[in-house]
Amino acid sequence: MSTSSSATLGAAVATVLGVLLLLVFLGSAEPAPSCAAALPSAGSGDAGETGQGVQGLSDVQLRLARDGVAIGLQRGMSEKVIVAELAAQATESSFRNLANSTVPESLRYANDGVADDHDSVGPHQMRVSVWGDVGIGTLMNPTYQINWFYDQAEKLGAAAEQMSAPELAQAIERSEPAAYRQHLALAQDLYAMFADLDPASMPRTPAGTPAAGCGPSGSGAPLSGEATVFGQAVIDRASRWIGTPYVWGGGDVHGPTSGGFDCSGLTLYAIYHASGGQIRLPHYTQAQQDHPTAQVVPFADRAPGDLIFFTAPGDTDSHHVGIYYGRDENGHDLLLHAPQTGQTVTIAPLSGWDGERMDVRRYELSPPSLGMEEDTPRLSSASSDQPKSLAVNLSGPAHFRRSI
Repeated sequence: MSTSSSATLGAAVATVLGVLLLLVFLGSAEPAPSCAAALPSAGSGDAGETGQGVQGLSDVQLRLARDGVAIGLQRGMSEKVIVAELAAQATESSFRNLANSTVPESLRYANDGVADDHDSVGPHQMRVSVWGDVGIGTLMNPTYQINWFYDQAEKLGAAAEQMSAPELAQAIERSEPAAYRQHLALAQDLYAMFADLDPASMPRTPAGTPAAGCGPSGSGAPLSGEATVFGQAVIDRASRWIGTPYVWGGGDVHGPTSGGFDCSGLTLYAIYHASGGQIRLPHYTQAQQDHPTAQVVPFADRAPGDLIFFTAPGDTDSHHVGIYYGRDENGHDLLLHAPQTGQTVTIAPLSGWDGERMDVRRYELSPPSLGMEEDTPRLSSASSDQPKSLAVNLSGPAHFRRSI
């Protein structure tokens, strides 16, 4: 073989090997985490001075922490600023969207607990008397409050770069000196947990509008009517799975199966746990609608926590079911549901099913107190006397065909 032939053969072999190595690398590279991914299992974490580490946080708390990171990433915030936001949330509300018993209007919104510190509400405990011009509905929106924190950080400009994360949180929240240092280790652990989130997986927001992060956290939407203990329990049980993938046939009384829920799998899970295990619905929409425990409710009397069944014109059986969530600040009805393949458990406008028959069913137990397996604690925040401070992507759903 000639020298030139050997060189040509060697170059060809090298090219093939290079392509193979590239394919192996691409095949083994893990995709960036997305908002649709399930929340990671909490590790041991660093408990810090308070004794509360990542391991002790619930899914509800982790979702708010994730949105703190996600919105910061969308807005191009530095690690220090995002850690400051997390430390502030941890100190002010323990990552909960808190209503306030001294602000009765705040109780009309889905929340993660009720506190009574002055007139502070939400995850950053914004004072209604200071920041209330935007309205209680906006203040009870966790996404608004997280964006508010980043807005304040931007206003500080170059001065923010001279501060540590706890000092920055203090400058924005104006609470007790060094209050935010106690949760610094926890904030750093949470940042590390979510720092690789892919901003491209998050809801797109038009220029000039607040970043949406990973979308709704499950609290902050208005409640309509008189939400009973049982109805609120149904919402709470289902809301913890917002962002979970739709899987046809997925879900049972224990949670997602095969990685997700379908529409009736989500509702049977929520009703089962809200009833303390006393109501076990079948895994089929029409069978749930006809279940002996189902009370027929006129559409005009719908209340949060009721199930709504959808039947297409000309059909006799319902093909979709969701949980009535209440109304938004503009009076539009909302539905919490598992939509269809390729989507995740979400909150959407009920108007997406205009033209279909909507049947409302209620499964309330008597006495209502049986509707909660876990009591929602009454919480006190770490706010001081100083001022503090759901953006839901409500795009209409498609029409869903029969789901089991």
